[in-house]
Amino acid sequence: MREEPQRIDGRLEGTLRVPDGEPRAIVVIAHPLPTHGGEMRNPLVAGIARACAERGWDALRFNFRGVGASDGTWTGGRDEAEDVGAAVAHARGIAATRPVGLVGYSFGALMALRWTSRGGHVDALVLVGLPLRSVNGGENDLPPVADDTCIVAAERDQFGTPAELRERFPRARIAAIRRRGSLLRRTPRRAAATRDRRAGAHVRMTVP
Repeated sequence: MREEPQRIDGRLEGTLRVPDGEPRAIVVIAHPLPTHGGEMRNPLVAGIARACAERGWDALRFNFRGVGASDGTWTGGRDEAEDVGAAVAHARGIAATRPVGLVGYSFGALMALRWTSRGGHVDALVLVGLPLRSVNGGENDLPPVADDTCIVAAERDQFGTPAELRERFPRARIAAIRRRGSLLRRTPRRAAATRDRRAGAHVRMTVP
């Protein structure tokens, strides 16, 4: 595997993890809440990228506007869905003939869902830690989730448990990870590696 720096839409910082051998697909990965330390090098985001590369897929991570070396100012979710669209367009420029998947983690899952609800299209969508509630405890305004979308959640996630997600989105595929609290919480290194592998294992896409 190797990493290649990317500049997306001339404004967003990104990195592309390239697998050994010829890539069979490409997956875009959107990171969690920037105000709580979320960025493209988040351990779980990096773990998902590794899992994708191990399957023979390119993995494109990026920083939302105003995060890391990305230009612009973070808008609290108002405009960040546009960044998801820019990253997907960049991925298609890299892999025009290959399937494109999209994985969002927490805030990134919310932005990915908003982008697809506005007409954005990918071949596979995985939402990790989709937050039913905000960090302030209020209910998030979530768009509908398409049938058979994969949602990954920790069993006792305070932002949305698997049971709550099943009730809210009965036609989605809900995958539970055994863990106390949110996937965002700090975890000892060995347990974090196991958590990241389990989350990455749920990233599924049909590849020719």
